[in-house]
Amino acid sequence: MALSSLRKLGGVAMISGAGSGMGRACAINFARAGCKLVLTDVNEKGIDATISATGLDSANVLKAVFDLRQDGALEELVASIPKRFGRLDYAINAAGICGRFNPLVDEPIEHIDDVLDINLRAQIVANRAQVQAMLLPKEQLSARVYEAPDMGENEKSRRINKAKNFKGSIVNFSSVTGLKSFDGIVGSYTVSKHGMIGLTRAMATQYGPAGIRTNAVCPGFISTPLLWNDLPGVEEHVSTVPAGRFGDVEDVADVVSFLCSEEAAYVNGTTLTVDGALTT
Repeated sequence: MALSSLRKLGGVAMISGAGSGMGRACAINFARAGCKLVLTDVNEKGIDATISATGLDSANVLKAVFDLRQDGALEELVASIPKRFGRLDYAINAAGICGRFNPLVDEPIEHIDDVLDINLRAQIVANRAQVQAMLLPKEQLSARVYEAPDMGENEKSRRINKAKNFKGSIVNFSSVTGLKSFDGIVGSYTVSKHGMIGLTRAMATQYGPAGIRTNAVCPGFISTPLLWNDLPGVEEHVSTVPAGRFGDVEDVADVVSFLCSEEAAYVNGTTLTVDGALTT
């Protein structure tokens, strides 16, 4: 895991929800891995802070500020990436909202629409556009092939051949609420995160043969603005986590880096839970 997070990957990574939290941590990891970045969020100041944290110059970052509910904006952005950077290799769909309404029958329908539009519909739109960009002709990324001094020729050959088949990696953000329903969690949020797992599985089976792997991460209690702002009193639940703490954003970002690396070359259509054993 640490190897994948620290060594070079190269290529171009698109990250939504990049203005804070786990999206920002992913951006920092991919910058460290030698990637050019496409960062999108509704919060421009947040994206600017993320760019500053990555240390990348403007030539290596494409910034896009818009609401994911804005029809056509996502497709237009993704279509522009190969024109700007010549390729798209990694897509991290981390954007999402939660909200403050609890019982499903009391949740305003307009809020349900917002949650499903951002957390699921927009993610379907993003996945569809991303695979099209990833399948465009592009050169192999030599940085993806790991070599060690004691590596035999057979193993080296296998690793090179696997890397040749790589066209792209998509990581969708679900949640532990995509695995089970928790009392007190917004009903539409739970529905949307279950949908993200279904989307991931559909993408994996349909585009895996073309060289694109699609996986999902299911974070538990991770210290982000979303957690602290939308779940008042959440600090009382730390005792329910066997790890004894809430997760840090790097805990999730490192798993995302692994899923995009050659170490995960045979990992497709899965959901990796990053929750300190909360759901165990």
